[in-house]
Amino acid sequence: MVTIHKTNIEKAFDTAMEKAKQFQHPVLFSIVEKIDSVDPLSFYNEGNSLFKGTRFLWKDRDHTITIAGLGSAHTISTEDDRDQFFTVEKEWKRFIEEGVILSQENWIGTGPLLFGGFRFDPLNRRGQEWKDFKNGTLQIPSFMLTKSKEADYLTLNFLCGTDHDEDSLKEMIHLKGELIKKSKYSSVPAEVKFNSVEDYNPTEWKESVQNVVDELKSGGMEKVVLARKCKVTFDQSITSDFVLDNLWKQQPDSFIFSFEQEKSCFIGATPERLVKKTGKEVLSTCLAGSIARGHTLDEDENLGNELLNDEKNRYEHHLVVETIQQALEPLCNELTMPAKPGLMKMKDIQHLYTPVIGRAYEQTSLLNMIEKLHPTPALGGVPRDKALRVIRREEKMDRGLYAGPVGWLDAYGNGEFAVAIRSGLLHEDVSYLYAGCGIVADSDPESEFRETQMKFRPMLRALGGTING
Repeated sequence: MVTIHKTNIEKAFDTAMEKAKQFQHPVLFSIVEKIDSVDPLSFYNEGNSLFKGTRFLWKDRDHTITIAGLGSAHTISTEDDRDQFFTVEKEWKRFIEEGVILSQENWIGTGPLLFGGFRFDPLNRRGQEWKDFKNGTLQIPSFMLTKSKEADYLTLNFLCGTDHDEDSLKEMIHLKGELIKKSKYSSVPAEVKFNSVEDYNPTEWKESVQNVVDELKSGGMEKVVLARKCKVTFDQSITSDFVLDNLWKQQPDSFIFSFEQEKSCFIGATPERLVKKTGKEVLSTCLAGSIARGHTLDEDENLGNELLNDEKNRYEHHLVVETIQQALEPLCNELTMPAKPGLMKMKDIQHLYTPVIGRAYEQTSLLNMIEKLHPTPALGGVPRDKALRVIRREEKMDRGLYAGPVGWLDAYGNGEFAVAIRSGLLHEDVSYLYAGCGIVADSDPESEFRETQMKFRPMLRALGGTING
């Protein structure tokens, strides 16, 4: 990778063109600049007319970075069902090693950046609703706004390789200025009317929970996570702009993401970090075990204490902590975590929570860690392979990107991926929402069903509706 400091666009572009001729294929040219403050939702919304189907947005739960992308300079996708992380890593390394970056500094989350996600289980049969997404789908945006605590940055990514590309680049630079100018002020997307909610086979799902409980009692497995879905319909095509605006207001302390591909959009507000890497610093989250929020402070505190002392939930949480620790230890020379879990309180639900902090070895990449961590017992089960076989048999659906890793990585090795729960798939006038819960030997099917109803609430609210009140 060539990084050019404090030079002009023409010289950097010439360097990219020379490299394209040398390699005999297009080379990525990336320009990064500091800009005045821009509203990320407005930037995303302004891209609707020109870039619908190729937009994304990411906001982390710690309020440290927001990234919005418009258009696709390049997409790295794979249908590998076992080596999807390796395939993406190999292609990404080649791409950035050949690329040319015009930037004053290696600002985190700027320049060439991949955003996207991976299917939860590539070995499962793909559902028709997920046809617009591969086993791994990650894109490099043409225009990207990065909003950090320090400053706002605008990245322009461009594939160059022909003599006519100079004119195209000039057009993109002009369009960049127009996008920035139009995004200075917040905008409100049009509301869409909510029609109906349809639960998919609730009776059969409860029977599947009982089947799993019976299997767990016989030994050989400790936990299996079962998910289900519901279908929401609208009076017209629903836009990601409308849902994203609601999530932004309703779930400020969650990871918020939107990822459009063709006519579909995977969107959500998840509380669960899979792994974050900043330089060598690593941060992961153990999140398992849940209970509702209270209507009063006293009720909320009592429910939290009940969760902290609940044997079933503590056991479920312990399985996640143990597995994440075992996955990260070979990749880090330091790893620390508290002895007991705390509480993470969201709008509708509170979880048992244990942060894991580490320092990665030099050769460890973000995708290395994702490959080892996914799926955690919080979304798969223990042991992993047996649990996945049971999930394929009992769920009778394709999770798609639900419960899979979704997030970003930049050219400098930084990035963050969340576990894509509290999420849904938008497709024209229909949305599919997904929710799951951890099944252990003493689980009760009716109680687990009610837990999934509670977990549907954030997305249903963002879509403009409710379920069972």
